[in-house]
Amino acid sequence: MHGHNNRSFIAIAALIGAGLQLSALVTLPATAASTSANKSQEMLTSETITPLPDLTTTTAGEPLLYLDTPNPVISSDILTVPPGGVTRWMTHPVPAYVYVLQGDLTVQLMDGREKIIHQGQVALQPRAVWHRGRNEGQGPLRFLAVFVGAKGVPVILHPPTNGATATSGSLATK
Repeated sequence: MHGHNNRSFIAIAALIGAGLQLSALVTLPATAASTSANKSQEMLTSETITPLPDLTTTTAGEPLLYLDTPNPVISSDILTVPPGGVTRWMTHPVPAYVYVLQGDLTVQLMDGREKIIHQGQVALQPRAVWHRGRNEGQGPLRFLAVFVGAKGVPVILHPPTNGATATSGSLATK
């Protein structure tokens, strides 16, 4: 009886194997055509990835730190600064990532140090060092600011005025 079961099992396995080989032959031309179509489609729609540098310190030399919060929020803004424009002094109590879309961003620290971030470059903004941005170019400066924060925590702080910490703009109210 065992010999009969073994022969049946072998016959079934052979039939399944033959069926798989046959299905591969039948779908091969369709697969080849599909692969050919995909390659030509990829050539029309393929993207280019330009890696940006990993950042571990701010423009003031502070180490990158993440907030420990139960309510994380990532917010972002695109800022435009006209030629000759200067922002108010500020700090960021949350990690602030900047990508310059157009122009050159001059980050001026309170101690007089400066760092220029050119179009296409990235930087982390200072957390505890007062700084401001300047556009010393002839055209508009545009940059993307991304903040890794928490609900209820402002992403930008300005120096105290009239004895209170002042915040303003959409950056401060996220």
